[in-house]
Amino acid sequence: MYKLNGSPLVTDRRKRRQGKNMDLVALTGKLANDLEREGRVRTARAYNSTLRSVLLFTGRKTFPAEELNSGFLKCYEDYLLLRGRSMNTVSFYMRNLRAIYNKGVRLGLIRERGEDLFMGVYTGIYRTVKRAARKQDIRKIREWLTSRKDSDCRGKDPLAACACYFLFCFYARGMSFVDMAYLKRTDIREGKITYRRRKTGQLLEIKLTPELNEIIGYFSSSTQNSIFLFPVMKKEKNERVVYETGLRLQNFRLKELSRILGLGTVLSTHIARHTWATVAKREHVPLSVISESLGHNSEKTTSIYLASFDSRVLDRANRRVAFSITGRY
Repeated sequence: MYKLNGSPLVTDRRKRRQGKNMDLVALTGKLANDLEREGRVRTARAYNSTLRSVLLFTGRKTFPAEELNSGFLKCYEDYLLLRGRSMNTVSFYMRNLRAIYNKGVRLGLIRERGEDLFMGVYTGIYRTVKRAARKQDIRKIREWLTSRKDSDCRGKDPLAACACYFLFCFYARGMSFVDMAYLKRTDIREGKITYRRRKTGQLLEIKLTPELNEIIGYFSSSTQNSIFLFPVMKKEKNERVVYETGLRLQNFRLKELSRILGLGTVLSTHIARHTWATVAKREHVPLSVISESLGHNSEKTTSIYLASFDSRVLDRANRRVAFSITGRY
């Protein structure tokens, strides 16, 4: 546990009286409430999650903003790593803390420090093993679904619905599951799906293809009295709770589907997005086009989604280069 009292990391308490300096708990609560009113629920939850982690580290119920300094952040980073948190988890918390601090400064709720607080801690994106299904896995899901739907014309089969959701996200340029779940009938007009990403607010348009229309039609009887395109959501209930339940069920069923079909990858909702980006890369679609298709704000973000080429492909390329010199494989 991080010791605040008596620690050299604690700012001179006399400085607390010099100007406004809101407690971090109050500041985070205010920012989270503002975000929720703007509809940015995920960001609000991220801020609150970060605050809970910081309070768990300190062992306190409050945290004065003036005690947020570079030394504290380094100790907090060490604490996270010692407890087995990944570098991306460390970055997640640090970037949220930085955003909370910067917004507090801009609003005049906390004093700006004369140092770059976050210079000594990790705030980047750590490249992990890329996750993407193989093209043959996608074909296997499609073939299985075709046979399954013959005996289920009303969209009531949970595993068939699971496969439909996964394929829809893939066919819709790697649409996020959350965006798919919240699609409404009114989002379809003039042969296109027009929607805003819930994560960034970016407006995207996707042309309706035969594959997308087929999946939408599969659920037509079960959603005829709903404003939503898919039966993940129910308007009369708490949308966030309903969505999170639907997300858990989808990931549970995707694992079961992976087992039944003997796929080379254990599926999850995010893999549809990774797979679309990876297939597009291997089909030589430019990075800028992939980035815009996914609704990313930068190509750097897109590169995280792109799986490295299979080492066997690189080995074959290496043999071809060697052959050009030696005349033999």
